[in-house]
Amino acid sequence: MRYGDYAILGEMLRINTEAAKMRFLRGDKEAKRAMELIVGTRKKMIAEFIKKRKNAPQS
Repeated sequence: MRYGDYAILGEMLRINTEAAKMRFLRGDKEAKRAMELIVGTRKKMIAEFIKKRKNAPQS
């Protein structure tokens, strides 16, 4: 996890950041699923960006 993930989690769950953090730390299933989505999406986005950047013509 990275800085800001709890804020995004809060937005997804429509609760404040601290409440989202506490739900996640207590093992709430919905919070855990959402956090997995946040982390997985970030990893995929970074990998796709790097791949496109490597394939882009150099200027």
